[in-house]
Formats: sequence, structure tokens, C-alpha cells
Amino acid sequence: MRKVRMLTYGLVVFLCIWGIGTRVAGAQVKSQDPRVALMDNCDPTTFNGLCVVLPRPGDTTLTEFFGLLFSPLSTTIIGHPAWRFEPSYLDVRAGHTLRVTNSGGEGHTFTEVAVFGGGSIGPLNGQGGPSGTVPLTRAPECPANPAALAVLSPGDTVSLKLSAGAHNFMCCIHPWMRAVIDVEEE
Repeated sequence: MRKVRMLTYGLVVFLCIWGIGTRVAGAQVKSQDPRVALMDNCDPTTFNGLCVVLPRPGDTTLTEFFGLLFSPLSTTIIGHPAWRFEPSYLDVRAGHTLRVTNSGGEGHTFTEVAVFGGGSIGPLNGQGGPSGTVPLTRAPECPANPAALAVLSPGDTVSLKLSAGAHNFMCCIHPWMRAVIDVEEE
């Protein structure tokens, strides 16, 4: 029985180390070619012109998208997990150029903010959500008028040079899309 217990402990430790290792690898630690992809999975048919047809079109319907905005476990908006920045954490050296590409079918922003908060679109901040929902407070860097958003269209790429330090980025349309870029001195 003791051998089985030791084998079980060993397996658990191995799986934990493997899990941490895959997360670190996915985080692009000290990447020489740092990139962030703005991702979504919108179905062009049900998103009614808000989503373009990609070579591999998304299959998340508008109904499913709105169905996953809220959770009974939280009083704030959760957002659909297919709408994300990939990776959500990136560790790069100063002097490298960060390339940000909209790989999704919808427009997104990659806006640097002092503190994560809500975006520019009321319903996607929890306004008008289920009873008891606490709407997100708009991050000051996200314009109050959605028409003033600096949107990256599907397929667009921007390049950024960042100073040393931690930089918070979010989508001002889909505020749960967030990333932290940690720029270290060389």
C-alpha cells in the first residue's frame, strides 16, 4: 500500500511540474520574437455583419456569446473564453518589437491601461445584465464614445516598442480580453 501511495505522490508531482512547464512555455518567457494574437470565434452568420468570414470561420453563435457573458458564480461580467489575447502574459527584453495581430473575425483594440476595467460598450461591461450584476467601471483609457475606438480590423498587425516595466493591455470592446507584457532591461 505504501508503494502505491508513493507512486501516486510521484505522479501528482510530475503532473504539477509538467503543467507549470507548459504554462511557462506558452507565456513566451523572454521571447526573441514577441507576438500577441487577438482571438475570437465569432460565427459570421449570426453576428450579422460584426464578424468577417475567415479561412476557418468561427462557430460561436451570437446567442452562445451572450449566454456566456455572465456566470451565476460572479456579480460581474465574465466574457466568452474564446475572446482572448494569446498569450495573456508575455515576458520580453527591452528593445524588442512586440507584434500584435488581430487573428479573429471581429474588430478588437489593444489598449494600454493603468488598471484593468471596463470598456466602451455598455452591454459588454455588464450594463443591463442579470439582476445583481455589478457593471464594470470603464478604464479611463477606453473612450466613452465607442466611435472613438482605435480598432484593429481582422488581419491587421501593429508593432510596438515598450519601455521597461509591466504594461497592462485590454480590449476596450471586450474588456475581459487582457494581457500583461513584462518588459525587462537587457
